[in-house]
Amino acid sequence: LSRPNADKELFHLLFAEYMATDDYQMMVDEAQATYIADTVKQERRQLEARGGAIENVLGAPITLATNDDSLSDPSNDRRPVKAVIYSESHTNLLSVAEFLYERFPRENLAELCEGRIAEMTYELSRFRNNYKEGKHCPICNCWNEFKGRNLTSCHNRLLEVEDAEGRFFLIEPERILRAVSVEEYNTWSLDRQAEMVGNTLMNFRLPGTEADKFSKYGLSPKYWRVDDGLIIDARDPHPLLPRRWNQKQWEQYGSQQCMELFVRDLGQGRDNYFGPLPEYENEGDALNVIVKIRKWSKCGTFHGTSRWYTGPTLVDTEIETVKEDVFMMLLDASLATGLDLSFVTHLFLLEPIDDAALLEQVTSRAHRLGCTGPVIVETVNVWQGKLEESTKAVAKQLAASIVKEEEENRRTSTAVCEHCYRSFESMEKAEAHEAKCERNPDSSAEVDPFHLSSVYRDIRPPPPMTAGDTRGRKAGGLADEDTNGGTI
Repeated sequence: LSRPNADKELFHLLFAEYMATDDYQMMVDEAQATYIADTVKQERRQLEARGGAIENVLGAPITLATNDDSLSDPSNDRRPVKAVIYSESHTNLLSVAEFLYERFPRENLAELCEGRIAEMTYELSRFRNNYKEGKHCPICNCWNEFKGRNLTSCHNRLLEVEDAEGRFFLIEPERILRAVSVEEYNTWSLDRQAEMVGNTLMNFRLPGTEADKFSKYGLSPKYWRVDDGLIIDARDPHPLLPRRWNQKQWEQYGSQQCMELFVRDLGQGRDNYFGPLPEYENEGDALNVIVKIRKWSKCGTFHGTSRWYTGPTLVDTEIETVKEDVFMMLLDASLATGLDLSFVTHLFLLEPIDDAALLEQVTSRAHRLGCTGPVIVETVNVWQGKLEESTKAVAKQLAASIVKEEEENRRTSTAVCEHCYRSFESMEKAEAHEAKCERNPDSSAEVDPFHLSSVYRDIRPPPPMTAGDTRGRKAGGLADEDTNGGTI
């Protein structure tokens, strides 16, 4: 290869390998989430400038437009912004969802990705009607969504941690400020390092940029490991969390028996209680407490009514209906059939859909009878925008050559052998096959007479009939008789 061609091939090879890495896919997912978030925010600002959304008594979107002429005027569209993010890849959809959760509160998104039918119906109802049903746990005050099943125990995850003085207590994931990285630990003073409990984390443990990846530790249990070192906010009351029950109240609910079970199991059992946090010297110390994870479980598992807990439970709490603002929904391709999304205003496709019938089926979920305004459908395509100018030029030339090569392949892909009618990718391959084709009379290929293919070799079409040829027919339509008494 010449030098320019060699550079193109090398760039193509390296870039193809880079695009297959997890880092590049994370960049693509983050760019898609950023574009979707910016677009939705802009649409909501424009809606507020038009006077805000108008909803009917059921929360379903409506519009001020009353005739076909005014429907084309965007200023008359007062429907609430409802955006659907659609993907044929479950993994890509969840990855984009993680970045969207960083930009919006959890209550702004509904997930139609997996689960039982009752759970999916609940999520679709949230997205359409902007309200949710559930119960607040009387112990940790966590919200438990009502999805058709009886709520008997709290499903909120609590972490059991240990501080530098050997005290064990339960915390909510919201109290986690960040995980302790190796780089942060190396910047501490010797006194601060002496207070360290647990293990430091390497950079590859968590996704994201170097600036904020360790602050994402509390977002998902998939990042958690036993003995990981954390920095938490141990203030009580917390600015975002309710005050906990005092120790006297916990003693009435069986905390003494809980500690007896805790000691009996050497701290390895499931028993602990959501009691008061340890007291520290001042508020500043409580804001940055170093702890390590010992275990985590659901709130209902820690406070087992069959073992020691005698206080109020989720069963004793009434179901509440809470108003919320849900304007985005994550939709998996496997669950998109048969949905009525006529109230949707935006549909974002994370991958191009080449099948025209499938694209029509997906868009028809929103653009259908009952729709009262336009539906914007966008395919979110992403390209790396931080390449050098020389690299961009090489990439442009490479893309042009790839398109030209694909067109050439499509043009020559109809080459067939004139004897067996087998298709080939190019005319050169077809001609090379004809030279040794078993059906070619001029071929030098050896034929196995006992192979099934030899039967097709002997099959020949009948000779063409000439004008006036009456073989096998007479004027009366009767067959001629041969000399042996048979018929022709």
